[in-house]
Amino acid sequence: TDEIPDAKQIRAARTRRKLARAHGDYISLDVSHEQSESSQSESDDELDDHEKRIKFAPGLKTIKEQMADEMSPSSETDNDDEELDAVQNKWEEQQIRKAIKRPQTIESVSLREHSPLHVKKYVEPKFSTSLVTVEDIRKRLTARIASIEEVHRAHVLASEQYSRDLENAKNTLQKLETSSGEKSYKFFKEMKIFVENFVDCLNNKIEEIYQLESEMSQILEGRSRTLLKRRQNDLQLESSILQKLAGTENVNDEETKSRLQELELRRKRRRQKPEECGQKAHREGMSSDEELPVDQESEYKQNREDVLLLCKPIFEDVHENFCQIKNILSKFHEWRERFPETYYDAYISLCIPKLLSPLVRKQLIDWNPLQDTIQLKQMAWYDDLDDFCFSEHDNENHMENNPDHKVLSAVIEKTVLPKVSGLVENVWDPLSSAQTRRLVYFCKTHVLGDEKSKPVQGLVGSLVSRLNKAIEDDVFIPLYPKRLLEDRNSPQSKFQERQFWSAVKLLGNVLLWDGFLQEDLLLELSLDKLLNRYLLLVLLNAEPNCELVNKCSKIVEHLPQSWFKGLCSDVTLPRLANFSKHLVNCVHALHKLNDRKGMENLVSLLVKIKAQNLAEDVIAQYGIKRGT
Repeated sequence: TDEIPDAKQIRAARTRRKLARAHGDYISLDVSHEQSESSQSESDDELDDHEKRIKFAPGLKTIKEQMADEMSPSSETDNDDEELDAVQNKWEEQQIRKAIKRPQTIESVSLREHSPLHVKKYVEPKFSTSLVTVEDIRKRLTARIASIEEVHRAHVLASEQYSRDLENAKNTLQKLETSSGEKSYKFFKEMKIFVENFVDCLNNKIEEIYQLESEMSQILEGRSRTLLKRRQNDLQLESSILQKLAGTENVNDEETKSRLQELELRRKRRRQKPEECGQKAHREGMSSDEELPVDQESEYKQNREDVLLLCKPIFEDVHENFCQIKNILSKFHEWRERFPETYYDAYISLCIPKLLSPLVRKQLIDWNPLQDTIQLKQMAWYDDLDDFCFSEHDNENHMENNPDHKVLSAVIEKTVLPKVSGLVENVWDPLSSAQTRRLVYFCKTHVLGDEKSKPVQGLVGSLVSRLNKAIEDDVFIPLYPKRLLEDRNSPQSKFQERQFWSAVKLLGNVLLWDGFLQEDLLLELSLDKLLNRYLLLVLLNAEPNCELVNKCSKIVEHLPQSWFKGLCSDVTLPRLANFSKHLVNCVHALHKLNDRKGMENLVSLLVKIKAQNLAEDVIAQYGIKRGT
């Protein structure tokens, strides 16, 4: 870097110029101190012309350059010394003034800028020296064109998709704006109004329907209670009279005699009915006493007709679209055909049974499954629901798991079964074979739903409860002295016979429920509570004869053969063990009487109940032929 020359250096420079002028030589204007090795090396690091910064304005000259200009050869005159002195003095004054005014920080910055230790070095940037060929340019252009074409194709596909979406939107908008939308809106609005009006109609009529239904139930229950109470009173009366007669006590009460005569007249009429119809005469005790006195029967019929007359005008003021099940179902059928998606989403199949329940109950007011009345399948509402559930126009793809197929069974389960359960509890007489057969037919035909459903469980519970009550209240077989029973014409013998066959009849009615009630329940009711508790006791005290064989045969005849199909051994059911032993004892007793036919019949009974071990022993002992 350049340093400011002091006065001594100036005088030395002046002396050299004088000597040079005297010798005619050229003296360099550079009066700075000799360059050091470091400065020489730094000169090698100077930037080339193309690396230097381009100056767009003249820079400020340094002090050295100013002094060199002042000491140029153009001022080499005789007055140079004087001018140089003046300039030197002027310059020194200026420097002194500047030194006084400039702060120390500026001076330190100036010194750092001129210090060789703070000189910035510029590193030459590295550039690739490889040559760019035409092939390289062509490849780059090809790649660029391919990229642009790919972007163009994507834009074309997106444009086509947008066009399709726009077209679909236009079509959808057009469909919504067409008359079909108006028709669907009109249909659902009409359907809403129809349902609201239908519900309002039912709300106005339902109390009247339930009231008439309750009145009819009370009429039936009253008749059943009358018959049941009369039968129990007659049984109690006859038993007490016969008990007195067995003790040689005379009965002179006129009222009692009148009651006994009435009983005998009713039995006579029951015996005559099969004969008039050309049927085989039945045994005493096998028929049910369901005959009411004339005045009571007339009253019952009149009350029933009064209720039916009140039922007719219930819907006289209602349009047929709101009281005819067929018309109501046609509305929902139209909905299912035109708008199936909304129809199934609304779960209409779950709503229809509840909506139609009052109308169905109105038609069931006069229906009684215990009597010889019209069957469910013959009713109009049953046919209408059946047609709705299994329409001919149903799509084959929707036939399976179609919820509408269960509408009919749901109506029966929710509306019919509760009515039947009430009849079972309060009207049904288990001793009546006719009532029991009709009831069994109904249950096995129409009770096909979920066994765990509340209506089905309620019906089964009512059946079991009523059967238990009948066994406890209606089965009574008295035991009399042997001397009274030996006379087949004695009142005691006849009474015991009637009660025995009445219990056998109840046994058969109980076992009619095989296939509907659980097997364990039937085994308990029929074998434990009837056979082993009542019937077997009479058989054990009876004389071994053909009548005893007939009684045993009738009992075995009622036993379901399905009970014995699963037995793998030669031993019968444990509950029939005592009965089987009694059959063997009867065989021994008949052998003493030389009754081979009776013995063969008893052996055949052992075979039927799968008591093979006992049958084989008897056959081997007496050489009996197996009966069929």
